[in-house]
Amino acid sequence: MPQSITVRKLYQRMKYELQMEHVAGEEGLDRRIEVAEVNRPGLALCGHYDYFAYDRVQVLGNGEISYLQKLSPQERREIFDRMLSYDIPCIVVTRGLPVPEELIEKANQVGIPVFSSSLPTPVFTGRLHLFLEEEFGPYEIVHGDLVEVYGIGVLILGKSGIGKSECALDLIRRGHRLVADDAVLLKRVTGHRIFGMSPNPLMRHYMEVRGVGIIDVVTLFGVTAVRSRKRVELVVTLKEWEEAKDLDRTGLEEDYYYILGERLPHVTIPVKPGRITSIIVEVAAMNLRAKKMGIYSAKQLDEMLIRKMQEGVELGEIEEPDEW
Repeated sequence: MPQSITVRKLYQRMKYELQMEHVAGEEGLDRRIEVAEVNRPGLALCGHYDYFAYDRVQVLGNGEISYLQKLSPQERREIFDRMLSYDIPCIVVTRGLPVPEELIEKANQVGIPVFSSSLPTPVFTGRLHLFLEEEFGPYEIVHGDLVEVYGIGVLILGKSGIGKSECALDLIRRGHRLVADDAVLLKRVTGHRIFGMSPNPLMRHYMEVRGVGIIDVVTLFGVTAVRSRKRVELVVTLKEWEEAKDLDRTGLEEDYYYILGERLPHVTIPVKPGRITSIIVEVAAMNLRAKKMGIYSAKQLDEMLIRKMQEGVELGEIEEPDEW
């Protein structure tokens, strides 16, 4: 996955959110954006080109346009002749301000796309910066399945043949949603978040089930059984029963899995014939939701037992309930 996008792709994907309209320079729509930053070229308009960040999307806001309007047409023409001699990806005029005719003329000559946006400049630059950071974020591809379970993105890992796809299929049958099967593209985006999706859009809604073959999840379970991407919040590793003998059985010890430098909650589930793994994955997802609400079952039970021991209560005694 190259760490760049074309201006055309930016326009197609963010036209609505950024309220962009194409004004000039149609021949340059295949220019590439390779930096996840934007630039306000105020100093360049004044003739100072030292350290001019020409390789970024150039944004002209109220300050730049008001300055240009005070100049004569010839002066504006000279400014844009020099400015557009640089290899600029594209230029955006915000706040719905009028785009200078001299800019449109020069942009059409050299093939640099010019857009207009009705958004305020800080809003536009904020949204664009967020999109570019997510687009250029570090990524990796892992062997596993990604399923949305009760709103939690659960990444299911384990060695080949352990039953990852079968677990994901049972979760789908129980009303949850598939994001990716067999291979998952993981990308770190703004806010220390990890998002997962299928690395191949053509295989997004398909699964390989051993003994059955390739199935179309949308055809069998409906469009509500899939989604294109999801934030990963829990990692589940399936292990053979004999390999998972020394697992913590109380849940007091927090385990974590590191993806692209980010720490995610991790659960290891022992697998053996007759054990319904999908139900345990559901419980793990619900338990994570409870922890987000401040409910830590294992810690609460541990604290209660310690409190009872401090009060002198024998834990082995069976207390008769108030009512039968």
